[in-house]
Amino acid sequence: MAIHVSPVDERDNTWEDGSPRFRVYLHGSEDDSTRGWTDTYDVTGADILQVIDWAQRQAGDTLTYAVALVSHDPHQERRCTRPGLIWLVGMDGNDVTINDHEDDVQRRMLARRAAPVGVPAVDRMPARVPDPYNDGTRRR
Repeated sequence: MAIHVSPVDERDNTWEDGSPRFRVYLHGSEDDSTRGWTDTYDVTGADILQVIDWAQRQAGDTLTYAVALVSHDPHQERRCTRPGLIWLVGMDGNDVTINDHEDDVQRRMLARRAAPVGVPAVDRMPARVPDPYNDGTRRR
């Protein structure tokens, strides 16, 4: 999948949501594969940088992670009561890749174990939130 950047009119959207719900997938991945067990968490009250910071701290250098935006299509609300996901970072680690783009996404997920995304201190998740993989509640 080629990357495209295009100018747009910022007024072309019809709705906004100032209270996003993010879904974090933590995968008990193998050395060369994102496949494995999965723990899933919903995060609200945070922005994407805080969520990435939290996911990386949970994943450490052994797990892989993915972050999605949980969304209800406002035009489908009456017909579909289950939410959908918009992948923001990574993808479901247990999905079988079907093209070069998805191969690249999973390769980058694996690489982030050794080279995490840099998140400035001001954008990190506050210390008061649950920290299951670092407080002894869960094991990697």
